[in-house]
Amino acid sequence: MSDEANARQLAETSMRYWHWAGVPTLLGCPHRKDFDDTDIGLVGFPYSGGNAIERMQYLAPRAVRNRSTSYHRVLRTTRFDPFTACRVNDLGDVPLVNILNPDLVAEEAAVFFRQMDARGIAPVTVGGDHSVTIPILRGIAGASSRHKGPIGMIHFDAHADSWPAVNGTAHHAGAAFRLGVEEGLIDPRRTVQIGLHGAMGDVDQDAFSLENFRVFMLDEVVDKGIDYVAKEVHRVVGDGPTYLSIDLDVLDIAYAPAVADPEVNGMTSREFFGLLDRFRGLNICGGDVVCYCPPLDGPAQITALTSSEILLHIVNLVAEARLRK
Repeated sequence: MSDEANARQLAETSMRYWHWAGVPTLLGCPHRKDFDDTDIGLVGFPYSGGNAIERMQYLAPRAVRNRSTSYHRVLRTTRFDPFTACRVNDLGDVPLVNILNPDLVAEEAAVFFRQMDARGIAPVTVGGDHSVTIPILRGIAGASSRHKGPIGMIHFDAHADSWPAVNGTAHHAGAAFRLGVEEGLIDPRRTVQIGLHGAMGDVDQDAFSLENFRVFMLDEVVDKGIDYVAKEVHRVVGDGPTYLSIDLDVLDIAYAPAVADPEVNGMTSREFFGLLDRFRGLNICGGDVVCYCPPLDGPAQITALTSSEILLHIVNLVAEARLRK
């Protein structure tokens, strides 16, 4: 390689770290507003109407775009480039005309994701509070979807989020995984929840999950280790299509301080990313990252950086799964 060509390559490589240059998009991917030429669609879901405690999650997609622009990269753990393997594009934000009504938001968002599913696009979404997961599932899972039935679920969270209607709506941030079962969108026999921790408001608040899912309390993750957890996840979800939903509050606040409903003494980033690396080989058909509150992040933008790294991991898992089909 000539000195000129080498210098050009080095310049292009260094520019991948420039989060401050150009127009920000999720993972620095092209913006395709009309869904064209897309295998994996990155989507912002700027909504926080499902959470009664913190209401800043609607700002997360913009904040993640600003930092994730520099994450158009290759993970050292995989040495796999998802951006050359698949057409990965930023499809913009979910249009939310009725943003003040949680029930109508769920309806119109489901239409958006249903249109993606009809085009064969795997969604990777930045929320928003955790109520965004149910309209995503209504768009990509169930009898009318490409999957023709319920799908598997891997859910990271400090909380079970499998509670009934509360505060005037079923479309709140703590209901998606109950609704997903009740509506035939996720298969409870192929669902795992990982990292539940923190004090409870009621001794029975995890009852639905414990009765229906394979639940890994954080104590079990710590005691048995991530190799054990990963093997169990592979066993439970099998080789069928599986969705990955990540509430940032599963992490200790040292690694993700700017979250809604924070709980201390959470999972370390090393444990968390170690598990994601061990999910290679699963048929991951989409995912979301939720509950980031940018005004709480501080100048270091720790949670934005963590979200960006998570986004890249999910895209890797989805891209590898698509290549195996």
